[in-house]
Amino acid sequence: MRADSLPSREFFSVAACCARPLSQSRILAIRNAAAEKIDWEKFLRLSGLHRVEGLIDEALNATRLEVPSKVAAELRKRTTELVRENLELTAEAVRLQRAFASNGIDVRFLKGITLAVLAYGNIGVRHGKDIDLLIEPSQANEAVRLLERCGYRRHDPPPELDDSVMQSLRPIRKDASFFHENRPFEVELHWRLLDNRHMMGAISPATPSQSVAVGSGFSLTTLGEKDLFAYLCAHGANHCWYRLKWLADIAALLGSADARKIEELFDGAVERGAGPAAAQALLLSLRLFALPLPDSLLQRFTRSARARWLERIGIWALTTGNEETVPTDLPFGATKITLSSYLLRSGVRYWLTELRIQFTSTRDMLMLPLPKPFLFLYPALHVPLWLCRRMMGRAH
Repeated sequence: MRADSLPSREFFSVAACCARPLSQSRILAIRNAAAEKIDWEKFLRLSGLHRVEGLIDEALNATRLEVPSKVAAELRKRTTELVRENLELTAEAVRLQRAFASNGIDVRFLKGITLAVLAYGNIGVRHGKDIDLLIEPSQANEAVRLLERCGYRRHDPPPELDDSVMQSLRPIRKDASFFHENRPFEVELHWRLLDNRHMMGAISPATPSQSVAVGSGFSLTTLGEKDLFAYLCAHGANHCWYRLKWLADIAALLGSADARKIEELFDGAVERGAGPAAAQALLLSLRLFALPLPDSLLQRFTRSARARWLERIGIWALTTGNEETVPTDLPFGATKITLSSYLLRSGVRYWLTELRIQFTSTRDMLMLPLPKPFLFLYPALHVPLWLCRRMMGRAH
């Protein structure tokens, strides 16, 4: 990789503080990174952008580094708020699990609180903004009605779209988002792990799971170990890993794993159709967190042009825009992320489904409502409707 694409010392310092577990060697690495002249204001901005304030606050306290008082106070304030929010999210997740169980709906919690416990041992350091639930596709309508009885209202896709349109979106969309009417909770209801059903489409609440204790006498159910690893890799890869938080989760989960375990998890990801995403995650974890990888995997990745290309795309997404701009906010940044999704799996069905996903827009549906028999026309109408919106915007 070209030298001018390497991250700055501030970014490396943020990454060093996110490395888990916090062994003596990790602590020494953090101290060495912080020994350089750091722009602490940029360090703080990067911590917020990548949503890793809790991890960084814990690491700085463990290493007893001298941090500017203003920066230390702001990190402590954000971490305190994070703990409060995560406690509230945990209580709400337990409430929802009970509600779903009492209505005969099997549910799995994705990322969020369960991942915080599995990766970091507690719920106080990992940033989480919502509650992700996975249900069986056949129970989607029933689950929506239950969420509404629990005080939630759909906001994405827009509530203006009727049930027939929602049904048409389910083959190419993995979830719907709901906000609580009176409390600051958001729920993402998943009937599939990923938008493209040709990647990990077989994973559901019927596949093996694990129970995670989230408090005294309380537990939540999440995906089994191999399913969870593959999903986290696929999720991060679909976003090009532009938030360091997602990569830190991978490194933390594997922090105490031996070479055999890492190979088993990678092979499990390959079996689930997420091999390129897992290769990308492991290469980025090696680069940023010095995660030890088995020689056999490194040799496989070195021989793979796809794996090396995906690694370069991930570094670009993490550090583009002077490291302080999310790629989706840059001109053609979202396009580059979209194009990278075609590297994550081979096969005509996968690629055609990606095209359909990218050319089906809820904005088109709101702009030009079509009767149910003609909903299949939206991908063909996407470009004309987009041009129409651009012209209308310029006219105003």
